[in-house]
Amino acid sequence: MNSYSLIVRNGTLVTPSDRREVDIGIADGRFAAIVPRGELQLPGDEVFDASGLHIVAGLIDGHVHFREPGLDHEETWLTGTRAAVMGGVTTVLDMPNTIPPTDTAERARSKLELAGAYSYCDFGLFGLIGPSVEPLARLVESDLVVGLKVFLGPTTGGLSAPGDEDLRRALVIARDAGLRVAFHAEDRSIVEAEERRLRSAGRTDPLAHLESRPVVAEVAAIDRAGALLEETQAAGHVLHVSSRDGIEAIGRWMGRADITCEVTPHHALLSRDAYQSGLARVNPPIRGEPHSAALLAALVEGQIDFVASDHAPHLVGDKGRASIWDVPSGFAGVETLLPLLLTHAVDFAGMSLEQLTNVTSLAPARTWRLARKGFVRIGFDADLTVIDLKRDGVIRAAELHGKNNVTPFEGRPTRGAPLATIVRGRVVMREGELLVEPGWGRAVTRRSS
Repeated sequence: MNSYSLIVRNGTLVTPSDRREVDIGIADGRFAAIVPRGELQLPGDEVFDASGLHIVAGLIDGHVHFREPGLDHEETWLTGTRAAVMGGVTTVLDMPNTIPPTDTAERARSKLELAGAYSYCDFGLFGLIGPSVEPLARLVESDLVVGLKVFLGPTTGGLSAPGDEDLRRALVIARDAGLRVAFHAEDRSIVEAEERRLRSAGRTDPLAHLESRPVVAEVAAIDRAGALLEETQAAGHVLHVSSRDGIEAIGRWMGRADITCEVTPHHALLSRDAYQSGLARVNPPIRGEPHSAALLAALVEGQIDFVASDHAPHLVGDKGRASIWDVPSGFAGVETLLPLLLTHAVDFAGMSLEQLTNVTSLAPARTWRLARKGFVRIGFDADLTVIDLKRDGVIRAAELHGKNNVTPFEGRPTRGAPLATIVRGRVVMREGELLVEPGWGRAVTRRSS
């Protein structure tokens, strides 16, 4: 090797354990040299001067809904990954509730081909555990998915979960394949009974959605998942934990079962005031205090493994319907993930940058066993997010880059922003400008052990 394809000079590299001033040499899409500033021995075909900036391992958003196939009027792989790289995200993991759902090897393969043609960043897929587990073994054997997902409660797409016996079988299949299972943890029977009660009372206001999905529904679902994980010795993950009680329930199962969890910015940062309209409807619901403060504290204290956006956009008109029961759940989030964390977790809640790179990069890579992702280390994929901690901004849907950008954080000031996004050694975004064509992204691979 006579030169590096890219050199990132003069930046402050932040890892989960330290920060130091380094120069980074990249070749063949991977980290080839990480040395003290000024000590690189070879020239670079391209040089990125990161003076005054902080560099972290490329962000991994482990929970997005890019809607394609079947719902491409809401989001697509092109627009979703465009928003991702504009927000400093280098890898996304997409959920299976598309049309058709990602529940067979054939459908996973087709979805990967679609993503590969249009993505700006790297990507992985979750497979669905549906009412029947018969196709599951072939999906798992195909090695096309990074994990499996099961919806224990009603959510977008109307997908139903298997009963305990079939779910037990699915967990054994996942365990034997080394796949972790993600749980949307809301108890269906509790949610459906509460919704019937509220509808019969004539409630159509936004807060009716929150009341229809009480904390006890989350706790009951976590306890069901924990018991099955303990019995089968499978690995599980609680998606978007939304309550103080949910954190406590997960804590009770730790040590008895292999269980991890995530939190979203909207559950940790928004109050009940977000329910002034149906805009903030999401599953599970935003609960506000005391739950939001408990979630943020648990993240800073290490009780929550990582942060994900649950990016799930819908048409603006659909989010503005008069009855909350007619409003779809979810909103855009992948592009605002990092600015919100820099502003509220780092600036206000005392999270260190070292912790930040753990919960946005290393922890999701370890949880989903992503090969060569999540850490700045020789031989790993050269994914980097370059951060300007002094850059102020304001979140405005009109300035975001997805297909439908409605957000409950509209007008929220931020401090700190991604200045550049580097995916496998290519500067994909710099200063808000896309520098590669669609299709640069590749499917991630999993570690074998």
